Amino acid sequence: MPKAFAPITALCLASALALATPAAQAQDAAPATSLVVGAKVYDQNGEEVGQIAKVSGDRVAVSIDGNGLVVPKNAFVKSSKGPALKAPKAKIVAVLRQAEADAAAVDGALKPGAEVRSADGAAVLGRVMAMAPQGAVLTTSEGNITMPRAAFFLSARGLAMKVDEKQFLAGVRAARAQKKGG
Repeated sequence: MPKAFAPITALCLASALALATPAAQAQDAAPATSLVVGAKVYDQNGEEVGQIAKVSGDRVAVSIDGNGLVVPKNAFVKSSKGPALKAPKAKIVAVLRQAEADAAAVDGALKPGAEVRSADGAAVLGRVMAMAPQGAVLTTSEGNITMPRAAFFLSARGLAMKVDEKQFLAGVRAARAQKKGG
């Protein structure tokens, strides 16, 4: 199984796909029947990029050079060779490498005692108390909570979460209420 599916999401490829040529964007969508495990995946120019490792709902995991990329089904277009991503291979690989570097930076900062800020950096949401298999255990004003690694990024002000303070507090409270009720 490819190693980096979790930190690399459809958002990572969005910047690459936005720069795809108009000709590639005008192509027909790849038929869902072509998006199957084991199918080869090509770039917008017909160069082989990798192969489909998993299909789950609207998401497709593609194995590329030992890494994984998860994209929505609509990121694919139909080509004469098979399903293709709407970007050149060099751009796709560059996005993967950047995501890998970003994930390594987060892993380096995600240590006990680290302060965790809101996405805009304005609020301190908590501190990392410990690392767990599921992610990081944070000490917050609402009590301790475990957050997945994918929820974090490295901002100019340090370790941060991909939500603002209001969204974080609402999410924590909702999770606590659900846990009590279920």
